[in-house]
Parts: sequence; structure tokens; C-alpha cells
Amino acid sequence: MKIRDLLKVVAVLFLLLAILLCPPVSAAQEPAGAVVLEGARLIDGTGRAPVENAAFVIEGGVIRAVGPAGSVRYPKDAKVIDARGKTIIPALINLHGHLGLTRDGLSQSGSNYTEENLRGQLEKYLAYGVGTVVSLGTDQDLIYKLREAQRSGALAGARLYTAGRGFGVKGGYPPALANAGDRYRPQTPAEARAEVRELASHHPDFVKIWVDDDFGRLPKMKPEVYRAIIDEAHRHHLRVIAHVFYLADAKSLVKAGIDGLGHSVRDRPVDAKLIEAMTARGVFYIPTLARDESTFIFGLGSGPEWQDDPFFRQGLDPRAISTITSQTFRDKARANPDLPQLQAAFAMAKENLRTMFKEGVKVALGTDSGPPLRFQGYFEHRELQLMVEAGLTPVEAITCATRNAAEALGAGATAGTLEPGKQADFLVLDANPLEGIRNTEKLSAVWQGGKEVGGGR
Repeated sequence: MKIRDLLKVVAVLFLLLAILLCPPVSAAQEPAGAVVLEGARLIDGTGRAPVENAAFVIEGGVIRAVGPAGSVRYPKDAKVIDARGKTIIPALINLHGHLGLTRDGLSQSGSNYTEENLRGQLEKYLAYGVGTVVSLGTDQDLIYKLREAQRSGALAGARLYTAGRGFGVKGGYPPALANAGDRYRPQTPAEARAEVRELASHHPDFVKIWVDDDFGRLPKMKPEVYRAIIDEAHRHHLRVIAHVFYLADAKSLVKAGIDGLGHSVRDRPVDAKLIEAMTARGVFYIPTLARDESTFIFGLGSGPEWQDDPFFRQGLDPRAISTITSQTFRDKARANPDLPQLQAAFAMAKENLRTMFKEGVKVALGTDSGPPLRFQGYFEHRELQLMVEAGLTPVEAITCATRNAAEALGAGATAGTLEPGKQADFLVLDANPLEGIRNTEKLSAVWQGGKEVGGGR
């Protein structure tokens, strides 16, 4: 055999070997043909008025055109879907969630942190219309493997971002979990900088810090420590989100260069100095009202009205429903001595959200869903309802959950709104949420990357 022929045979063998060794192409990687959804009301996430009787063109996982029907040119051989009577909105983005902590929504342990559980929770978020979730500071190193698997097309569910292991205080926040690698708990600025460098080697999407003392019962992170964390994180081009409670801490953190506040200020009304500093520096604000409601609502009366909501119950383990509706559980919740403080904090959180939003602070949706009694998927819809209760209009709340959240994530150029060139992640609803924000629960279909991935709950 001639050398040239031998080389051809070797090349063919290498090609066959490469094909055998490569993983199969997932649905997320498959090129999507052109699809047109025709006749729906389209709320694009920008805050603009909806497009009635819209033509919505997607191709290759990307939005190609949006406009009134009759004004948009359809690609040749496009599949046309009759969407009359429906409303289309961008998929929701949750900037403050937690993965892998619980299995039933009630008890948490590090032993729950498995690939199977993480995959299932990402799929649950997506089934509820949450297209993207940031897991904020309670992850183990397994999260990086799953993040890379997803970005290569091998992991379904909500788009995953992570802050990896967050930064807390010895003997304080965040609570340590059994059978889990602990968070970073530096005691000096030097330790803080070294641990930020270790975290940075994993290329997290954010850095998370906890600055809270649980109504004065726990030690709180010292300012010199969190200033070192923020400074070192910025040296590595990482943005930092802080768990906060007190106005004074929020002011100090903003002065130190924090990028986002991961909860509401809940001890007193926000003031002009904080608002001015946040707007000048572009610090975003994540209210997590649903989280604050969950801390006391089971101790009032017969529990939350929404515990009987079919949209809530469909995503919940039956054992969890039995537990939260039991007399034993209610009695224990009513006996919580912090109930008055927690209710007052929730009321202050709603007041401060209204003020922050109206004064121009960038507000983005986050729920703190994932720990016990903070139910993934449903809580993102509950957060929208509470934002409206706090004084935002439905379109303003939706904008916080879509455009604003994408911009805070750093993904505003490709996600968050239904505009040409953006990724085609969206929800099809059976009712108009501008007429009642609870209509986001009327979930007919979930689309991700230009493909229908679920029929709603």
C-alpha cells in the first residue's frame, strides 16, 4: 500500500474514533428551524406597551423579528403556531436562589447535594417558567462540573449561574450544614483575600457575602473583612452580592464597592444617601419579599392562602403538603418568638422596595428559594405578586424579573427581553398578567433556546 493511501486509511480511522468518542448532540445543541408564534399579546420585558396580535419569529434559538402581524416577514418554510388568546413574556430570571439544600422543601442537609438533586431542581425551576437561576453562595464544587455540562449542552433545566462557596463568619451566618463543605469564614483581611483567590480559581459568576447578626444574636462580618473581600474580588473581575438586613450595613457596603444587595433593608426606611449612592454606582437591589413572607406566614391563622393554590401544590412533594398543613407544624410556627419582628421586617421590606424602585434604583427579581419553606419555581411567581402588592405595576414587576435581572446578571446583551438578537427563552400564558399578576401562573408553555421544553404546570 502506498504511503498516501495508508495516510487516508489512518485519517478515516481517526474520524470514526472521534465520532464514537464524542457525546451525542443534545436537544439544546440541535439547530432549531424557524418558528413563528402568531396572534399573541407580547410583553417584551422592556417596560414598553405590549404588542397586540404579534408575530414573533425565532430561528436557531434566537429571536429574529417581533412586531404586529402583517408587518413581519416570515422565513421560508417557517412553522407557524396559532397563539391567538395567549400572552408571551420573557422567561423569569431569579438572581437569588439556592440549589441542592433540600429534597422535600422542608429539611436541609449537605447530603442532599447530589447531581441527581441538582438536576431535578434545575428542571423544576424551568417547568415553572424560571429560565435562569443564580445559586448564591451555598454550593459545593460539584456545581462547576454541572455548569460546564450545561454550557456544553449536556444538562437540562434553568440556565445555571453560581457564586460557589460564599463568605460568612465563624459561629454566624450562613448556618453550617451537616455533611457539607463549609463556607469560607475568614477572620482577617489577609485570610479573606487568600480565600477570594482560591474561589476565583473556579471562575464563579459572583461572590456572595453574609453581613447580618440575626437580630443581634450572632457575630457579624467585620467591615475590614468585607472590604478586603470586595476589593480582592474586583481585582479578579468578580462582582459581589451581599446578604444584608440593616440600613447602616447597606450604606457601608455600598461605600465599600458592593455590586448588589441580596435582600431588602428591613430595619428602617431607606434614606436619600443610600439611594443616591446606589444609583450613582449602579448597585442593584434584590428584594426577596417571598423569602421574608415565608419566615412568619405559616404562624398566622391557618397559614398562607397560597398553600392551597394548585399551581403551588403541583410542584410540591405530597409529604411536604401534609406537613405544612398539619396542626403540629402550625402550632410550632405560631410559637416562634420572632413573629412580630419578622412581620415588621416584611412590612419594611415592601415599603423600601417601593421607595427604591420609584427613586430609580435598579431592582431585580430574586427570591432566596431553595432552603426550607422557600419553594423553588412557585416562589418566583409569588415574588411578582408581592412586588405588585408593594406598589409596582404588573409590567414593572415583570421588567424587574426579566430585563433588569438580565442586566444585573451581566447578560443584558443576550437575554431578558424579547427583542431581535436575544436568546429565545419565553413563556406562553393563557391569560394577561397586566390584568392581574397572578396570571403568570396560567402557564401554557415554556420555551428555552427556541424550543418548547414544557407545557407549563
